[in-house]
Amino acid sequence: MTIISDKYKFIFIKTAKTAGTSIEMALETICGPDDICAPVTKKKSARPGEESYNPRNYKGLFIPRIVRPDGRKSRFFKEVKDLVVLRRKYKSHMPATDVCWRVGQKKWGQYFKFTVERNPWDKTVSAYFFAQRHPENAIPFEEWLPKNLTQSNMAFYTMGGKVAVDHVLRFENLQADLDATLTKLGVENPPKLPHSKSTFRPKKAHYRDVHTEFTRDYVARICQPEIEYFGYTF
Repeated sequence: MTIISDKYKFIFIKTAKTAGTSIEMALETICGPDDICAPVTKKKSARPGEESYNPRNYKGLFIPRIVRPDGRKSRFFKEVKDLVVLRRKYKSHMPATDVCWRVGQKKWGQYFKFTVERNPWDKTVSAYFFAQRHPENAIPFEEWLPKNLTQSNMAFYTMGGKVAVDHVLRFENLQADLDATLTKLGVENPPKLPHSKSTFRPKKAHYRDVHTEFTRDYVARICQPEIEYFGYTF
């Protein structure tokens, strides 16, 4: 989802399986009544542990784009549905290029923008176990991975081939990194992160024990941009 705070002048871009929902729930508690907090789920009712989250001000008007930049796949008809049917201007997992378009270049340029990244080998294992909560997704990791990992996570926070946010939190040091970021933005008492959606992965399931040679190399190929940019290793 997206959080846009006029109170603290920041924009948070949510990436997949990087504790994004936990971050959203923490950020929502410091946002003002007029700030934009898009829903954390598409479901009509909150998931267990997310009942306290208060989505607000995410509906509104915008101009759907027929062509998206950087050769990205057109989402014109989905954007028309968001506008006409759902009246939804902001939603979960919006890439930076879409948030920039809808919030406007002026505010995008003025506000502090941040996101979060995670070791992709660890992240894919987390995503796999989360998907396994549905019986129909109960397939081997080697079979699941190519069907569900098709592009680098950096597509969410790059524009024109360059990182488009001011800071990327590291999942491996998340609470400390978030505390420092919010303190810089003027938050006196940064909130602690709740543990949302963290119960699906077995505690002893280290990513190196789950990956095979095939999945290790597949992640290395698809996620090469963030691996090289952040220096991740298997």
